[in-house]
Amino acid sequence: MEDSGIIDLFFQRSETAIENTSKKYGSYLSSIAYRILNSLEDSEEVVDDTYMRTWNAIPPTRPKVLKHFLSRITRNLSLDRLQYYAAEKRNAETIAMLEELEACLPDPHGSAESALEESELTEILNRFLGELEPLTCCVFLSRYYYAHTVKEVSEQFDLSEGKTKYLLTKTRSALRSRLIEEGITV
Repeated sequence: MEDSGIIDLFFQRSETAIENTSKKYGSYLSSIAYRILNSLEDSEEVVDDTYMRTWNAIPPTRPKVLKHFLSRITRNLSLDRLQYYAAEKRNAETIAMLEELEACLPDPHGSAESALEESELTEILNRFLGELEPLTCCVFLSRYYYAHTVKEVSEQFDLSEGKTKYLLTKTRSALRSRLIEEGITV
């Protein structure tokens, strides 16, 4: 079924919307959650929560790209759950990945005057990613959006681990500089 048809089912409040979403995107969403949480049970719960969150969001929201809408919900729910588990250091690889990005992202506890709305930050990030070389953009997203390990990213793009680490460091530095240029306190 096409995404527009699935979205129409959500607007009609038809429970087949969730069934069709699960058939089309279930394994994709599970892989996102599993990459972050490294737990099959937690991943299944996050995907179920994604369907519920989607049911509550559509309507009124009409996503432009359903796959991206769902992946963002799954990723955010997974990161929320990971944060809950962080005190136990349950997934050291994902925590290390997030710490890599920490130096180039705005302080979430910054002053109200210096904080940008999420949509403005998203716009800046999207512009930044759009200006990157395709390989660099894919490597960056693979590591920081899909939570692949450096080794997995290296294998995926046929790069040495050293080259992958270099690209990631260089891109994080460029992102930090861009955010500072845009007036965002990091």
